[in-house]
Amino acid sequence: MATQYRAHVFDSDDWEAVDSYWSSPLSYWVKKSVRTDPPVPLRVTTLGQVVDESDEGFINYGGLSAVFVHTVWAKGTPGQRIRVAISDEPIEALPDDDGQPPGTDAPAEP
Repeated sequence: MATQYRAHVFDSDDWEAVDSYWSSPLSYWVKKSVRTDPPVPLRVTTLGQVVDESDEGFINYGGLSAVFVHTVWAKGTPGQRIRVAISDEPIEALPDDDGQPPGTDAPAEP
């Protein structure tokens, strides 16, 4: 799994592009991911429309709609520096503090 790391410093408190991706129609199934540290809100747009959003600091993108170019946007505060990890594989849902997938209230197994 190839991963690129880059630093991004926000110039404003508006959405700023941190990655863009075009997928060939012959490889429409390919998914990628972006993770930020510290976590900031992320969104994916294609043709100017928001197709996905996340407040968790990571987001998956790609697939069929990427043949029209996906752009990943992040929102932070002016001067805030983040580390952006761009991976060639999607991120599975991260466990909550209780060790369970997000949205479940079952206790973790010992």
